[in-house]
Amino acid sequence: MNLPSVIGQNLHELLVKPWTLTLPTVIARVSLGALLIHHGSNKVFGGVSGLAGHLASLGWPMATVQAYLASYTEFLGGVCLVVGLFTRLSAVFNVGLFAVIVFVFHGADTFSDKEPGLMFLVLSVIVLLLGPGRVSVDNFLFKKNAAREQA
Repeated sequence: MNLPSVIGQNLHELLVKPWTLTLPTVIARVSLGALLIHHGSNKVFGGVSGLAGHLASLGWPMATVQAYLASYTEFLGGVCLVVGLFTRLSAVFNVGLFAVIVFVFHGADTFSDKEPGLMFLVLSVIVLLLGPGRVSVDNFLFKKNAAREQA
């Protein structure tokens, strides 16, 4: 067994192999992705300037950059989650984004203001832990690569 084979197998175990049942994994991943696409598309296609202006009025540094990062993390991350491409990477970015939204941006707000962000945060953590599942582009790509390296 050579080093690339070992690395390929470990990548397959880490990135693709299901950590639980497939159906709940796919439901969580696709649901989160669809919600993020909807949430982010309003900003991406409606213009990021509204969010950037709001962040600037609150005194956030680099408000325009942060608005673009947040909007595209939601939208493109959602697309990746729906198809199951770079699933854990997308989930990590969304965990970071929604942790900032819940604990910093809405830190002093009431629970009802934090609730949507908290829902996205919890779903992102679930998808991060569950991975892409068998019905995903990640599984197709990395499973084939791992099998090819073993042959």
